[in-house]
Amino acid sequence: MGANGGAGIAVTRALLAKNYAVWATVSRPEKIADFRSHLPGCRDYIALDLAKADELKADFSRWLAEIGRVDAVIVCGAVAPFAPAEFTSFDAFRQTMEINCVSNLAIYQSSLPFLRETRGRLVLTGSYSGKVATPMMASYVASKFALEGLVDVMRQEAGAWGVEVVLLQPGSIETPMVYRSQATLAQAIENLPSQEASLYGKLYRQMKYRADSAIEARTFTPAQAVADAALQAVEAAVPETRYPVGSDAENLVALSRSRSDREIDELVLEIYRSAPV
Repeated sequence: MGANGGAGIAVTRALLAKNYAVWATVSRPEKIADFRSHLPGCRDYIALDLAKADELKADFSRWLAEIGRVDAVIVCGAVAPFAPAEFTSFDAFRQTMEINCVSNLAIYQSSLPFLRETRGRLVLTGSYSGKVATPMMASYVASKFALEGLVDVMRQEAGAWGVEVVLLQPGSIETPMVYRSQATLAQAIENLPSQEASLYGKLYRQMKYRADSAIEARTFTPAQAVADAALQAVEAAVPETRYPVGSDAENLVALSRSRSDREIDELVLEIYRSAPV
């Protein structure tokens, strides 16, 4: 699911390369033709809206019934808006939670009856932001922390039928969304309301400097790394419960286990303070 995003395309391509039978979902109906032209090997394509969990559950359940046998479901879709918590709108927060967390519950409820029959796998995509928070990402961080706990409950319950629920934890992955976010951030800085600019303008500029520097230095992890982790999660006899993807994710997830909250706050904030803005 979420096959038309950067990571989703990489996962779909990797599955097709290994001759898996793949059914792909995209975010909107108008995306289907373009996706089909780039990856024509999928058995079928359907548009499912992760922002509408009730409709998603009903539509996905019907589609799975048409497919019949389901051995694995892999979910890659997410959104990552940025704003300080003080100025994050409730609508933006709710939508982020719906897409990044609630939709995963809908997918789980739809797919579990089918995965139960095959002792299959459900592979979801979280983030290192589900373990370590960073400024300006309040709704994204909250959604990924929530998904961490939800996955633990799913794994504990689904394990009664041999169904594995696995969470990928990518770091900064090189996808088109990276460049769209950079442009959106630049535009947001230009149009900040006066109060928000006064209180958080420096933090916005620090965030943009970090994003610009990462793009210039090409320090992002290739999307293929997500595909490799997804294949491991599907093919391992006993998969790991979580797969950090990228050195930044591996380092931050490890820090979340070994450092105190105050120590992690200082490490994260020092990265922002080091920006020459």
